[in-house]
Order: sequence, then C-alpha cells, then structure tokens
Amino acid sequence: MAALKRFRKSIKYSLIIVLIRFSLLIVKLLPWQWTSAFCARLGIVAFAVLKKEREKAISNLSIAYGHEKSIDEIRQMAREVFANLGRSFAEAAIKLDVDDKEAFFSNVEVEGLEHARAAFERGNGVINIVPHLGCWEAASKAYTLLGFSAGAVAKPLKNKRLNDWVMKKRTFMDFVILPRGSSYKTILAFIKQNNSLGMLIDQDTSVKGVFVDFYGKPAYTPVGAAMLALDSDATSIVASYVRTSGNKYKFIFGKPMEVVRTGNRQEELQINTERFHQAAETHIKQYPTQWVWMHERWKTTPEKIEARERDKQEQRKKRREEKNA
Repeated sequence: MAALKRFRKSIKYSLIIVLIRFSLLIVKLLPWQWTSAFCARLGIVAFAVLKKEREKAISNLSIAYGHEKSIDEIRQMAREVFANLGRSFAEAAIKLDVDDKEAFFSNVEVEGLEHARAAFERGNGVINIVPHLGCWEAASKAYTLLGFSAGAVAKPLKNKRLNDWVMKKRTFMDFVILPRGSSYKTILAFIKQNNSLGMLIDQDTSVKGVFVDFYGKPAYTPVGAAMLALDSDATSIVASYVRTSGNKYKFIFGKPMEVVRTGNRQEELQINTERFHQAAETHIKQYPTQWVWMHERWKTTPEKIEARERDKQEQRKKRREEKNA
C-alpha cells in the first residue's frame, strides 16, 4: 500500500513538472504582450473555477475595503487579483531565463534605486522586504541584475524532482539560496558580509511572530526580519515588482530603514516589525489588486495565541505533576 502511494505521488509530481514546462514553453513562444494577456485570461478562468480561493479573496477584500466599496466593486477587485496573478506568472516565466540586463529591464522602470545603493553603502548588509505583490518571484533576478549581491531563505519542496527543478530556476548568477533550516548564525553571517537577504513578512505563517495592524485589523506577522536587522545592524528596504499597465512593470525601492533600539528586546521586535510591515503595506495599498488576497492573512487571532499559550502552560504543569508523583 505504501509503495502504491509513493508511486502515485511520483506520477503526480511528474505530471506537474510536465505541465509547468509545457506552460512555460507556450508562454515563451508568444510575444510578451500576448503572453501577458493570455495568462491574464487564464487567471480569470481560475477566478471562475476555484470557488474556495475566490471566496477567500472576496472575504478578505471585504474586510479591507468593505467600508468604502460595494460588493460588486469588491468582486471586480478579486477578479483583477486573479488576472494579475496570471500576468505575474507570465512575467516571471520569461524573466527568470533572461540574463541580459537591458533585455530584462526593457519593460521595467526602476524607481528609488538611490535608496538601495544608500542601504548597501552603509556596509552592514540589507534586509530586503519583498511583499507578495505583483511579480515578486522575479524581484530577486531584477535585484541581482542591478549589481547587488543577494540571497534568500527557501523552504525545500517535499518532492525532490520538483524541488530540484524549482531550485534550478531560482539559482542564477551569484544569487544564493539558503535552505530553510540553515542555522541563524549562518544567515546572520551572510547578511554581515554586506549581502542582501530577501524576506517576505506579509503572510500568516507558523513561525514566531507578533501582531501588527494590517488594514485596521491585527495580523500575525513573522519577527525574523526585525530580529536579523537588530542583530546585524543591517538596513532594511521594501522592494516591490509591480505591474503598471499591460506588460509594463515598475521595480520600486522604498526609503532605507535603520532599526529602532529601546533596550527591551521584545519591544524592539514589535516596533521594528510594525515599521517594516507598515512600509510593505504602503506598497500594497498603492497596488491592491496585485496582492495575494486569497491568503488567510488574519487567520491567527490574539485569542488563538492566548489559548495556545494556556494549553502549553497546562501541559507543562501536567508534566511537572507527573514527574513529582
């Protein structure tokens, strides 16, 4: 039975790889404008077919914009979210195989490049906050082609063949992939060598976090970026790769942010995570239909954290009682 299950999984991932490669081939055979428009159509089809994801996007957009937009307007925004994801797939599929700087930026305007240069000139490394916005998957390639040394922490996929293929696509030029599970010391050393580390902090994940305001509602947010910035004295910037029109994009660098220190570690993590996330939220609010609204950003609540902490305390108490019995 186990062997049959492994065989089925192998077939499944093989088909996924074939489908992705076929899609990439079709994308690359078409002119860029056609590719972008075609993939936008695929995104709209996904909006119509994927009921669960569509409803999550509409629900989350209602939380964020329900006070100022009608349900029809919110539904249209959700539809545009899916269309933009399709366009982003096309852009990433093309650009991750482009190594020529002039060709890469032929449809991409760069804004705020002086901010990125100023961050590197400090010499303490850079925390590159990248929201799940626009074509974020191609942001690392854009960053590298601009001449900055960079890397990111990536979680390995369960299937080795699929993981090897994805890692090959993400590894280019001198871009460094640090596997998730790398020691904190290794990641910190990488930053201190005046490298930039790409970090995505705008999602609710099962890592250590704090609550910050996101569209007026508490959102559980990873503290890893703030922790690394505090321990390395790195400068932090937000970098977003967003679509402006058709297949035209803009790569935006926000103003450099140095860490705030108060002498209280927990307070420092809270303050700096809030600052970093607020800067990312500014970009999201400028291009709201290019963010991944099907993500359950408000899934974790303060009440859930409190209940989880109570359970931990009860378990510790129970173990102590059993040990002393």
